[in-house]
Amino acid sequence: MQITSFTPGDIDPFLALAQEEGWISHRRELAFLLKRSPDACLICHEEGRPVGFVTSIRHDHSGWIGNLLVGAMDRGRGIGTALFRRVTEKLELSGATTVWLTASLAGRPIYQRCGFRSCDRIRRWEHFGSGAEQAAPRSEMDSGWQEIDSLGWGDARKELLAYAAAGGSVIGEEHGFLMLQRLGNGHQIGPFGALNGETAEGLLVQALATGGKLVLDVPASNLIVEQQLTRHGFQAAGEVELMYAGQSPDYHPEHIFGLASLGSMG
Repeated sequence: MQITSFTPGDIDPFLALAQEEGWISHRRELAFLLKRSPDACLICHEEGRPVGFVTSIRHDHSGWIGNLLVGAMDRGRGIGTALFRRVTEKLELSGATTVWLTASLAGRPIYQRCGFRSCDRIRRWEHFGSGAEQAAPRSEMDSGWQEIDSLGWGDARKELLAYAAAGGSVIGEEHGFLMLQRLGNGHQIGPFGALNGETAEGLLVQALATGGKLVLDVPASNLIVEQQLTRHGFQAAGEVELMYAGQSPDYHPEHIFGLASLGSMG
């Protein structure tokens, strides 16, 4: 078993395995992760065959462990554990003082044994629009949105925001922003941050006007957005645990109305 850095040439094997598992993964997202954190995206080979992958991203002083993927026939042999321990070590050595991840109910005990603690739950919401899709209004990136995002996560994540904005539509104003990214036959909402619920409501209404299917992941402790989503016809579709290791983060979910990606980047 050999663990090395994930390279652009490994994207196709990753996507093939992700498809087998029913995951929605995008080549563009993987290319961004490899460019942003090339030493902290890893692949495990066994006799020349790729058997496991893990992706992560380093922000200013925090990191996020995303897709930990091991094929069904290769599970139960310590491959996922080895990849996870190695990527955590890589992020910590790079200077990340806090490392984030989301965990299923089954995965939570594993991460707890590695020193991760629960701080919230992330709930997925879905909305199936009835009208034809329309183009969302597009705003230019505003440096103030980086500050709003930082209020929620306690870290500067400007490269992630720029990536999301470049690949989708941006709706924003002085006190908040919402990004729409293509996801399958619909769109993902996120990153989505606001200083208050009134601003978030206005941005959400604009997103709904685009029609089509909408999906977003939201901290369960942000009760304001959950009330708004229910009121506008969204349905809860699953839940995972938000966990971290290292320094306690300056985390304020009241400013987080949608995560930047569905599991892999926070």
